[in-house]
Amino acid sequence: MDVEIRSACPDDAACLAALSIQVWLNTYLIGGGIRRGIADYVLSEFSPAHFEALIANPARRLLLMEEDGHLLGYALLKLDGACLGCDFPTMEVDRLYLLESHTGQGLGRRLLDAARQWARLQPGQPRLWLTVWHGNARAIGFYRRVGMAVHGETYFELEGARHLNYVMLDPAPVGAALPAANV
Repeated sequence: MDVEIRSACPDDAACLAALSIQVWLNTYLIGGGIRRGIADYVLSEFSPAHFEALIANPARRLLLMEEDGHLLGYALLKLDGACLGCDFPTMEVDRLYLLESHTGQGLGRRLLDAARQWARLQPGQPRLWLTVWHGNARAIGFYRRVGMAVHGETYFELEGARHLNYVMLDPAPVGAALPAANV
């Protein structure tokens, strides 16, 4: 498998939108169908125009993974996404999406490692953090296997309903100074 990870460009916007819709619907439509509010959210949040704006935004970094020109997944980083309760530099992984057909092959780990490597090159070497829906056991298990830990809770709101999400944080880099203990 010849997989490449690279920065997204405007020509990738339509593929990013299509992959996002597939992953989002597959992940969050559990035991239900599509209603107007969900359709409106998905079609606005994952439009090609929205991805073109993300790609052009200097406060965002979009790394995509492809094989032979076919998009398999992506990581969207928010450079200005500080993690509440952290007194050290952080950067949010706003999304880490991978096609269902390509899970379990180590590709999610490779994509997250690329995001970590990119973050280490930034000023302050920020640690990555993200939110994950509490009902997504497979994703939570994945993030734990790659060393992330639950740091807190937050909520995603859609159609007036609040959905519990866990805030997960990358471990401190090897060799990083440990905070002083309060004794």
